[in-house]
Amino acid sequence: MSAHLDALYRTAHRLCAGNSADAEDLLQDAMLRALEHYSELRSPAAARSWLFTIVVRTNLNRLRSRKRRGERVMSDLGEQELEAALEAWQPAEPVDERIERLDLRKRLTDSLDELDAELREVIWLADVEGFRHAELAEMLGLPEGTVASRLFRARHALRNALHDRTRASRARGAP
Repeated sequence: MSAHLDALYRTAHRLCAGNSADAEDLLQDAMLRALEHYSELRSPAAARSWLFTIVVRTNLNRLRSRKRRGERVMSDLGEQELEAALEAWQPAEPVDERIERLDLRKRLTDSLDELDAELREVIWLADVEGFRHAELAEMLGLPEGTVASRLFRARHALRNALHDRTRASRARGAP
């Protein structure tokens, strides 16, 4: 598990639309399930996809549960924590380059976070984590054609959202 923990956290973070607290909770729940069902792992070589499958399915269960309960998400940082983090920040690169990079990252992250959950999970697992269509199909319990279709729609939607955000950002005079 520890060899895949960083990638699993990144995936959980993205599945939770960038909310760190929710991502930590999701990863913790998923790892508990993995430990409980470790005896069901057929091959150590399949551990990576098995763990990602558990994270994805745990997230799906949590989303379904939230819809039933109507749970609301709160901010990750309080005002004092945010102020302290801002005070501790030191640029490691020229400010204009950093601003441009951060703006692009924010536009990309916001665009990803606005995708439907089913599109966000498939694009993240395919394009960031590098899973093949067959692996995703097994992980998500879907036919390969559905995975390919969702991935196509996710990329198209992400491209359009990013384009719209970039145009709006430039209209405001941002980098």
